Amino acid sequence: MGSEADVIVVGGGSAGCIVAARLSEDPATRVLLLEAGPREDRDPWIRLPLGYGKLFGSGRYDPRFMTEPQPQLDGRRIHWPRGRVLGGSGSVNGLVFLRGSPHDYDRWAQAGARGWSYEDVAPAFRRMETWLGEPSAARGSDGPIRVGAPRRLAPAARAFVDSAAAAGLPRHRDVNDGGPIEGVGPVQLNVDGRWRSSSARMYLRPAMSRPNLEVRTGIHVHRLVFEGRRAVGVATAEGEFRARRCIVLSAGAIETPKLLMLSGIGDGAALQGFGIPVVAHSPDVGRNLQDHLIAKFIWRTKPCGTLNEIMAPRPGGHLRKVAMGLDWALRGSGPLAIGAGEATGFARVTPGAEEAELQLLFVNFSTFDYAQGLHHEPGVMLNYGQCRPDSRGWLALRSPDPADPPVIQPNYLDHPNDMRVMLGGAHLCRRIGATGPLRDLILEELRPGPEARDDAAYMASIRATASTVFHPCGTARMGGDERAVLDPGLRVRGVEGLRVADASVFPLIPSPNIQPAALMVGERCAEFIRRDG
Repeated sequence: MGSEADVIVVGGGSAGCIVAARLSEDPATRVLLLEAGPREDRDPWIRLPLGYGKLFGSGRYDPRFMTEPQPQLDGRRIHWPRGRVLGGSGSVNGLVFLRGSPHDYDRWAQAGARGWSYEDVAPAFRRMETWLGEPSAARGSDGPIRVGAPRRLAPAARAFVDSAAAAGLPRHRDVNDGGPIEGVGPVQLNVDGRWRSSSARMYLRPAMSRPNLEVRTGIHVHRLVFEGRRAVGVATAEGEFRARRCIVLSAGAIETPKLLMLSGIGDGAALQGFGIPVVAHSPDVGRNLQDHLIAKFIWRTKPCGTLNEIMAPRPGGHLRKVAMGLDWALRGSGPLAIGAGEATGFARVTPGAEEAELQLLFVNFSTFDYAQGLHHEPGVMLNYGQCRPDSRGWLALRSPDPADPPVIQPNYLDHPNDMRVMLGGAHLCRRIGATGPLRDLILEELRPGPEARDDAAYMASIRATASTVFHPCGTARMGGDERAVLDPGLRVRGVEGLRVADASVFPLIPSPNIQPAALMVGERCAEFIRRDG
């Protein structure tokens, strides 16, 4: 294919893999996918669901982005892991697969992204998945991404579900069925029994045999090339690649706005200050940054089948690991088949709240720091975080050098409502932990600790320990107003031949983990390009 194609996709992440694969279904469309990371999506730690913890701790495939010091988090800088590898963050994340509330997407439409209500996006959600659970009209049955609940919950995860139900949360049969998300039940994962079911593996890998699709890895795009206001190519260290029809930016919520700004699309005064010629004045590029913040309750427990017990360096450890491997190989169950959690819940913590404001995620192991490994004693964690934070951040260029990371300022807890919801979450977690049967497994509370009994103590713990859930989004939002970076067709305003398909397009953050929404955006972007020619 060489250096020219009909469509160039910049970024082989969750959405970019889908855009490239779907467009290449038309033999007359020549597609070039450029990915900055390596072609390592066959790495066994990527393919194995539990491998996300190994990747997180090692920093492999991670560009090591750091935020600015956060005033509301005791001045801490927060590490923002991203996946610089074919498949992007979808190749290294915790595999939690939750669409979110239908109201999330209705709010998108109400905010100006016409055509993105839940009724509009539901067909794309169904099209991209094969649901492995009980058949439902709300779920897909023949899509590339395979989605299911854990085949067997660990004893502590079952106890969490029962205790949360006893504390007042309804039980979920299917949190992705298009109904209210409030409730508790097993989490859903994009796992096909034993392996990660990612867009790189399930969409892109089968498409790579097509002669009209070329995938190049290790290619860092420095800027877009324009003729007048039309995007016609991309500049890289390896040379220039030209696009006859259009370019799709799928570099993610950090790299996409950075690349737009390096290419002259952003706040005109700021770009001129770096000596970057202005192609289109678009001051909201890099604005509207949103992310989910989480805090944790960490408990030491009785022996109850936690991952800590399997991995602990004590007599019999080898046999426990062998048993774990056999469970995975023979039945597709056990810790190796689980991603970031085993059960999840959504709850209201404010009287009169319209819908669930808080997400809970139960994790069948415990650690203070992934890089330092698991605790040696049995333990579990209950993560909690606000579904739809009101705080808004921003990112900006640090310099005109493409190699420099951007300035990232998420402004966590900047809005007072966010801390109020987090405090409500702390009280709810404490109540669930004090309710049987989970209560009967807990020996000691390690975080925030038994001394934390009021809002001031909870607040201090949140400020000292809360961190990202790795869901940055919104930095190139779509909408109907003139300041929106994109129109609802994902076209960049003020220029021609340029679209965006990744989490940066979200006007508002979805309530839960955002990967399914990013995949859905990839499906719809390909649909728009096919429709518009």
